[in-house]
Amino acid sequence: ACCSSIALALERIHFVEVAQDTLVRMEGERLRNALLAAVSHDLKTPLTAIRGLAETLEQPNDLAKSEHMDLARSIRIQAEELQRLVTNLLDVARMQSEGVRLTKEWHPLSEIVGSALARSKSVLGQRHIRAELPADLPLVELDAPLFERVLVNLLDNAAKYTGADATIMIRAGPSGELMSLFVEDDGPGLPTTDTESLFEPFTRGQKESSIAGVGLGLALCRSIVMAHGGTIRAKQRLPHGASFEIRLPLGSPPEIESEAAE
Repeated sequence: ACCSSIALALERIHFVEVAQDTLVRMEGERLRNALLAAVSHDLKTPLTAIRGLAETLEQPNDLAKSEHMDLARSIRIQAEELQRLVTNLLDVARMQSEGVRLTKEWHPLSEIVGSALARSKSVLGQRHIRAELPADLPLVELDAPLFERVLVNLLDNAAKYTGADATIMIRAGPSGELMSLFVEDDGPGLPTTDTESLFEPFTRGQKESSIAGVGLGLALCRSIVMAHGGTIRAKQRLPHGASFEIRLPLGSPPEIESEAAE
């Protein structure tokens, strides 16, 4: 009887392992298919545009200097878009295999926001940017380069789904033991009421769209924010627009001695 019970238990364990292995393979196959679909569509689009623009520059027709500059600027913009797509793909692969490795230090949030806005300048274009960051914001313990990536991805996302004359707002403030940071816009808003699904890998707000992207930007944002012990969520903004809120633990920032006291 004991041997029979042990055999049944071992058999159950074996089939549980088989089922788990099957689920892992199915999930891997799903991600692989999604990746191939993303590469075949979204990475091919900027490459095709760059090739067409380069062929235009090769034509013997005399182009005005302004036209040469416009073509060169278009090539640069498409190359930057391609770089963002590839970087997101590589980062997701690295984080899934190695996890998120943080090098945290105490930083003023305004510096990270300013750096992210500078990096996103070409993407934002002529959109109106409003930053409401009080001068007395407490320091936050962050991995600055990674958290900057979060803001860059959110700004890139806002630029893709809003018009050229849209307004993008960044505001922050402490709330209890948390720091809340908002990135908002006055565009058409979120395409779905299931906002949690937007943070899944290879999920896009509009499945068939001319807007470039593989659906990894928000997934990366969530992975990085969660590694910092925080949360990120999206919601509709009234009367229209989208709002992304990041909440981070404040912790106990170090005391800064004044130079006068020294």
